[in-house]
Parts: sequence; structure tokens; C-alpha cells
Amino acid sequence: MTGVGKQGGTILFHSEVSDKAWPIELQKAFPEFRVCTQLSDAVPTDVVAAVVWNPPPGMFEALTGLRLIQVLGAGVDKFLSDDRLPKGVPIARLVDPGLTARMTEYVLMHSLALHRQMPDLQRAQREHRWTFIHPTPPERTCIGILGLGVLGTSCARALTSAGFTVVGWSRSRKEGLDFPSYAGLEELDQFKQQADIIVLLLPLTRETEDLVDESFLATVKSGAALINVGRGKLVVDNALIRALDAGLLRHAILDVFRTEPLPFDHPFWDHPKITITPHNSSATNPATALDQVIVNIRRALAAEPLQHQVDPAHGY
Repeated sequence: MTGVGKQGGTILFHSEVSDKAWPIELQKAFPEFRVCTQLSDAVPTDVVAAVVWNPPPGMFEALTGLRLIQVLGAGVDKFLSDDRLPKGVPIARLVDPGLTARMTEYVLMHSLALHRQMPDLQRAQREHRWTFIHPTPPERTCIGILGLGVLGTSCARALTSAGFTVVGWSRSRKEGLDFPSYAGLEELDQFKQQADIIVLLLPLTRETEDLVDESFLATVKSGAALINVGRGKLVVDNALIRALDAGLLRHAILDVFRTEPLPFDHPFWDHPKITITPHNSSATNPATALDQVIVNIRRALAAEPLQHQVDPAHGY
């Protein structure tokens, strides 16, 4: 093993889908460390920081010198569920302006498509039917945002600017919003009964897993649509299919799934009322997120408080 660095440390970067500039830029920022993209290229006990997305189970077990797990995204449920993590290692999530902007674009794009009934127009095209659907102003469509963190509030602002009526829901009460919001399970039905389009942007926790089940879908507004850009396990797959087949929902836009990539034989692929995208609603960008990662690595090495450190008790 060569190039371990003056401090004897290694920074592990592991992501199969992230921008290839990440490890290059990290090496520039930390010339005294060795940056590896494969655990097999490192001495596990030398790894002091892991910058990762979608790591394999047990990856961190041998990293006994680890001082930071920096997640290249906002979701951390997979990390918190790994019982082989070295004890006491802090986890930080990423709050990236670029990621937020891309997510906001995605939600706005698909909200507009659902508002203008693009799934119906596409179905008519496949069937060679000339079907005129009269366009309506966006204020007639109410979009409900489930989850009012950084991503949810950004999407709400963009949708409001586009003319949509917006309502929000969160686990606990949010103050200072410029649109109506609800909080707690006791107000969830009030929220649902207003929303023509429901956007899922909740973190995956013990409280939110399987939230969108048969009972949830039985009380949505008639003819509502669903956009899931949160986590696949927020939605019970079979319950969603039954709701679509029964006409409780008119369409679902799905970017996240219980198993990714989505299995070849999964019924979502061919369902006429489901639009699938391959978890590409957003992604981290080194140009906008690198500084945050650099700061957190430096803080972790100095045993200082991290930016956006995860609270395992809350799950985010």
C-alpha cells in the first residue's frame, strides 16, 4: 500500500452513480490523505471518512477508525438500518442547493404534466384518438406536499409561483409558511381531502414506513394523483396498484422503489396508470455540494460539530 498520506488517513468515496469529479475534487481538497473509490484499494483501519451513496450492507464494519459517514443525499434510512455500523460514528446528510433545485424542477414538471392531463393525452395518442382536453388554470389544482423540509418547502414555493394552490403536511407543526399546512396524524385526512396531487417528500422512518397503505389511499380526494420522490418504502406497492385499478387514484409518478433497480418483472413497469423514472429526480453536484462535504470532513477530524448531522432517534 502506497500513498497513505502524511496523517496516515484514507478518505473512501463510494458511489456508482455520482459525478466522476467527486473523488478528483476530494483529492485536491485533501492532498495529505489518500482518496480511494474502492474499499479493496484501502487498508480498512486507515479509513477516517466515508463519502458514500447506496453502499453495500456491512461496508463499514471493518472501518474501525471511521470518524464520519457523509451521505451524498438527503435520505439516510439505509445507513441507520445497518446494524454493523461502527458504534458512535456520526452520520451527516447533504443539503445541497443543486440537489434541491433539481428536485424542485422534477416535482414542478410532473405536477404540470398531471395538471394538464398528459397521461390521458399520451394514452389517446397510443390509441390514435384525437382527444381535446380543455386546459384549466393552475389555481384550480391543489398540490399537497407531504414533508416540509428543505426539499418540500422549495417545491412548495415553485408550485405557488407557477399559480398552483399548495397545502403542506409535516410530522410536527411548521411556522412561517406562506401556504396552509397541517401537522400530525390527526390532521392527515384534512390534508388529503384537499390535495388533487400528493407529493411524497417524507424521510423513511419507523413512523413513515408503509404510510401510504390501503387505509391512506381509501380517503384521498376523488381522482387524486400521486408523485413519490421520497422513499419507495413509504408506499405499499399492492395497495397502490389496487387504488389505481379501483379509480381511487388517477395516476402515479414513481421515482423511488422498495427495490432498486426496479425488478424486471415488477407490475409497476406495465401498469397503464404508472409513470416510472429511474431514481433520477435529483442528484448531488460537486459544484454546489463539495464545500459542505469538505467542511464536514474537516470538522469530523477535529471532533467538531457537523453540518446537517443525523439524529438516529428521529431517523433524519
